[in-house]
Amino acid sequence: ESSLGWLDFDSAASDRVGELLRAFDEPSTADVLGLGVVRDAFAEMLHPGTSTVQTRLRYFLFVPWICARLERERVPPADFPRRMRDEEARLIDCLRDLGRNAGVIGYNARRRLKRMPSDVYWGGLGRWGLRRLDLSIGEYGRCAASLGGTRTERDDDHNAMARTVSMWASLPDPPAGFPDDEVSFELTSTEAQMLVELIRQNCNGTLLAELCTRPGAAAGVRFPWDLPTGGLSTELVDILRHARNFSELTAGPQHLYNLLLARRARSELDWDTDELDAVEAARLQDWSSQIAGRLDEVHAWAGDLPAFWDLLRECRVGLSTRSFVEGIVAKAANDPEGFADDPGVHSLIRDRELRLKGQRARLTHRAALENWNGSAVGGQFDYRWGTAKSFLADIATAQGEGG
Repeated sequence: ESSLGWLDFDSAASDRVGELLRAFDEPSTADVLGLGVVRDAFAEMLHPGTSTVQTRLRYFLFVPWICARLERERVPPADFPRRMRDEEARLIDCLRDLGRNAGVIGYNARRRLKRMPSDVYWGGLGRWGLRRLDLSIGEYGRCAASLGGTRTERDDDHNAMARTVSMWASLPDPPAGFPDDEVSFELTSTEAQMLVELIRQNCNGTLLAELCTRPGAAAGVRFPWDLPTGGLSTELVDILRHARNFSELTAGPQHLYNLLLARRARSELDWDTDELDAVEAARLQDWSSQIAGRLDEVHAWAGDLPAFWDLLRECRVGLSTRSFVEGIVAKAANDPEGFADDPGVHSLIRDRELRLKGQRARLTHRAALENWNGSAVGGQFDYRWGTAKSFLADIATAQGEGG
């Protein structure tokens, strides 16, 4: 079995590794062409604190409620990981009554779940301001017993000293009997309002923060750039423009990668990949028609790539990634109808995979191709819009705007 280890230097490093591991749980996030750094940058600009494997908004309260309880009980560091897992397993058992498709994390695995809700939501808790101290889960477990909520320190003469900072923001009380009694994902109006205020305070200027005040606007919207732009800031509208063009123009290469893979497997391994070939070819046809239908906008964006890279300057996108994206964009903008059959495009995709994966590149190494499971990977980026919509729907329901 393969394994991955890392040193837990700080909470930021822990969050980054956790997000990387969580990406493996979501097939659609497979980064076959090394575009994840750009995808994740836009996801954070639009919907900070979210993750593709988060499900329901009330987990942002479930986790700190459990943690605060363990703090009050002064659970010692040696026992904290076990007690935390036990409490979360109890929560899973209670939530299972809601049904398989209700968004229960660990519905099937239950106590055997590898990454509990606390791991899935920990980074978001910090980003939204519910978690006030910059600690990884491991660091927190080692000092939780000494926190025990906010308290006043006193000197030797019993004079009040500086007040310690609480690990958690001021939260509504959990339901009576939590987490043993009946519990649901339905937010109270007080809980929803508190979360909205924290999101708007800590994520100001993002799409998630803007939509919190009118959550019903997200219902039925497929992609975030399909939203009406009225009321959005000029900066946010520009971010959505760049996000849309990158998403749409890089969807074609991902479908083409799957198509090339299917045809190589059929040619060299005599595998039956006709169904995958037909599906990906149809998707490519739809994609080329989509790009051709807004070619003027695509040409304008292709000429604005310096502004695009400037927007991403803090992400330190590598030169090889920039070169690949620029090459793909130029090919798509110049001839969307001929994109799928262009040998130059095929070379760009093969070379990109080889650079990223070496001997694990399926388009160039037979042994790697033989280990392929025959499934398509990748897909158009929506920058965690599905997760954001779920959260906004929970807010809308709590505010009486319907499901």
